[in-house]
Amino acid sequence: MADHSRNGSSSETVSRRSVLGGAAAVTGAGLTGLGGLVASSRPAAAIDGDPAAFEAGDAPTVTSNDGRIESVYLSPVVEVSWSDFSDGVERVTLILAVGSDAGVDEVYRETLTAADPDATPGDVASVGRPESDRSDAGPDAPPDFGAVDGALTARFERADATERGDAVTSESLSAPEIGGGETATTTLDVVFRADVAGGGDEATVVRTTTVDVAVENPDGDATAGGSVGVDAA
Repeated sequence: MADHSRNGSSSETVSRRSVLGGAAAVTGAGLTGLGGLVASSRPAAAIDGDPAAFEAGDAPTVTSNDGRIESVYLSPVVEVSWSDFSDGVERVTLILAVGSDAGVDEVYRETLTAADPDATPGDVASVGRPESDRSDAGPDAPPDFGAVDGALTARFERADATERGDAVTSESLSAPEIGGGETATTTLDVVFRADVAGGGDEATVVRTTTVDVAVENPDGDATAGGSVGVDAA
């Protein structure tokens, strides 16, 4: 059986992640690990929540007789927290990018501000305090940007990553050339970055993960079509 897997070598993976980080303007925390508190004596930030969890499972396979993947959906729910911002926070910018060997696409970029704490710009479906907030305000209240140590939860509208750029597309993920009984896999890197700024201080934190999208062309009859969904909820 011919090897039609699209998984690259280790060096290719490192290169792809480096490109992904550059496209998302990632600084500070880098792309190693799964995110967390930025090690610094200055104000810091953290991200909680996996930026990409497949609705169909950890290793979904699209079964198709034409080898096509039509959509890759994302609908992340992410908690961003900050600490040691003595003057509170003025703005939080959230960026999510998806990349493969074919290149990188930015799926989301939204900025939440203290000036309008409950605003839901662009693809933000809702913004509020974390579920763990034990204050009288509760999670349905607008985020407290003025808190020295605070947090917010942002829920994003569902978006099809294949429609947000020219790299991660139906064409780049599909494998119409695979033969009967063969499988082709594309590894996607998903990076979520949060930039937190206030009182002249800034902190950046990055969370990253990878997901494999596989197309299988079984022998004999096959079911045509299919979608792969990614959901961080």
